[in-house]
Amino acid sequence: MKNIPLVFKLTIVSTFCLVMHACNKKTEEVSGTTKQHDDAGIQTIKNMQSAYQGEKTATAKYLAFSKKAEAEGYHNIALLYNAVSAAENIHAGNHQLVIEDAGAKVSFVKPKYTVKTTKENLTNDIKGEAFEATTRYPDFLKTAEMADNQIALLSLSYAMKTEQKHKFFFEQVLGDINSNTLKSLPSKYYVCPACGNTYTKAPKHCDFSFTDRDKFIVFE
Repeated sequence: MKNIPLVFKLTIVSTFCLVMHACNKKTEEVSGTTKQHDDAGIQTIKNMQSAYQGEKTATAKYLAFSKKAEAEGYHNIALLYNAVSAAENIHAGNHQLVIEDAGAKVSFVKPKYTVKTTKENLTNDIKGEAFEATTRYPDFLKTAEMADNQIALLSLSYAMKTEQKHKFFFEQVLGDINSNTLKSLPSKYYVCPACGNTYTKAPKHCDFSFTDRDKFIVFE
């Protein structure tokens, strides 16, 4: 470079430094993105374990609440609880598949819950389903999206959307108890075996999973 004017030498050196800085910055960004992706992948499986435990607990809890409702003379409410319990168990099964697909095993679950009066149970259930639908599952979905875990996204989405419907059903039932209009409650429920979506009237296929209604689980 001895015959190159000084100004060009300085330009070449400056350009080289800028290129190297840009490359190093890009490498840092890629490394950071990769780490975030890996961390999200690990956290997603932890979230799936937590979701699995919650769904297995809900499965057992709602069966117990069904027996309590039947004992109090609320047959149609007992029917709803049976359907919701089945839906929660389907969610648990889907979550389990995601966990096992990642090479992990599901954690042992010993359900803990308290059976109160049906009215008290419903009040608590509305709060619980609201938390699942508006906070817990949306947070889990964000992490699964960062991890690009498609089957986790599907399983979590199925559960979140169904919990929203369960909350609506529980609110309707509690309102009927308070207004003494229990005779208007549905006498039949349908549950999609693929996603747990719960219906009072069966459509031609599930709104979430497109499962044909002939495969729906019927509670009556």
